[in-house]
Amino acid sequence: MEFFRKPIPREVVKNVHEISYDKLKLLGFDTIIFDYDNTLAPFRRDVSYDVVKLLNRLLDEGFKVAVVTNASLKRTDSFRQRVSRVQVFARARKPGLRMLKLAAKKLNSKPSETVFVGDLFFTDIIAGNRLGLYTILVEPYPGVGFFLGAISLLERISYSVLFYTFGWLFRMSELASPNEWRRNVFEVDYDHMISNGIKLFVFDMDNTLAKWRASELDKAVLELLNYISDRAYVAVVSNGNSPSLNWLARNSKVSILRHSHKPLTGKLMRLMKKYNVSKSEVVVVGDQLFTDILMSNLAGVYSVKVEPISREEILFTKLLRILERIVKPLIKAKPSMASENKMKSGIKKMK
Repeated sequence: MEFFRKPIPREVVKNVHEISYDKLKLLGFDTIIFDYDNTLAPFRRDVSYDVVKLLNRLLDEGFKVAVVTNASLKRTDSFRQRVSRVQVFARARKPGLRMLKLAAKKLNSKPSETVFVGDLFFTDIIAGNRLGLYTILVEPYPGVGFFLGAISLLERISYSVLFYTFGWLFRMSELASPNEWRRNVFEVDYDHMISNGIKLFVFDMDNTLAKWRASELDKAVLELLNYISDRAYVAVVSNGNSPSLNWLARNSKVSILRHSHKPLTGKLMRLMKKYNVSKSEVVVVGDQLFTDILMSNLAGVYSVKVEPISREEILFTKLLRILERIVKPLIKAKPSMASENKMKSGIKKMK
């Protein structure tokens, strides 16, 4: 099964500017390795000013940055002059690992703390996954001219074929994968998260904070929400309109959003705009993989999966639970803010 996972990236974004580098730092990554052609620059063209600015910013923020490319070293002459602090490893022959291993060694970087960003799943992503790196796929730059345009189009078509055959199952398992697994909302280390820069906590309601159709929250849950509210923003985003939401609105200052249509991200993005927080400053806590956790991953924010309080649920949710059981064996542990021991404990609970 792992063989079929190799071409599947951990994240897919439009370009290198859309990557949440703050979130990567929060998760413990200290090294970013980029492919060159069609990742940092169009094929056989120089990098743009905004890419140079991005790389310098990453270096200034403490990231170790390198480029591993299948192209010749001469191809990157201009790049190396403009960003001299970035080491370039050429003629890598990806998906071979020799140059990637050399880059990690030269940078003194661990695979578990390294991100590899590229535009080709059959070279960059396979190589990164083989070495145990956190892989991010970006869209290739549009090709200039018929030949390069055809190559760019072929890349997109080949990934679509991969995704819509066996790849979609692995990609869906990735999107349904939380950063942490906990038994309940009391096991989450909120103080640790706040100390790491988290400013907004978004909770689901039904079977996360209260039983489905409950008229109110337990006293301990309300005290927990009030405790967090004194230190960060707190909101409840629910797909329903249960009585417990009205009760919470009367008894707390927590923001409440009903009929949120999770996993759609609209209500979550509205909250982030309201509180002026970035993706790296948000945590979503919920009991469902295909609503709460899928929403958080689509939005690019940190997520915590808790076990449902009760088995009493609507029929549609029960059907989603069946899908959860199918996907769970394919879920791969994600980087976490939790300590190593806590993360191992969460993985055991997942199993």
